[in-house]
Amino acid sequence: MTHPPEYRRMTAARDETERRLRDLERRLREAAISAVNSPAAHRGDNAWRKIDEAAWQAELAELRYRNRNEIGALSAKLERQQAAIRAWIAQSSKHSLPSP
Repeated sequence: MTHPPEYRRMTAARDETERRLRDLERRLREAAISAVNSPAAHRGDNAWRKIDEAAWQAELAELRYRNRNEIGALSAKLERQQAAIRAWIAQSSKHSLPSP
């Protein structure tokens, strides 16, 4: 089934917002890993210690806090986009139902 252009446009915009949010989270996780001074090559390595994990968690929390405005704006935008898509689907299904 092919979707109307309006629906495809809305879902593409939503997908782009989701991608931006995932990309921001990935960048924050990578920054937190590089901020931890550990003998391990990467998180999950055998040399990764409990203290490294605690430092990583604390650094990630700090980075999320510093970027809370951007995270909040993207999350709110994503929720609005999803609500608009749900409303569009509901409106479309009303019009496609046969009249009694």
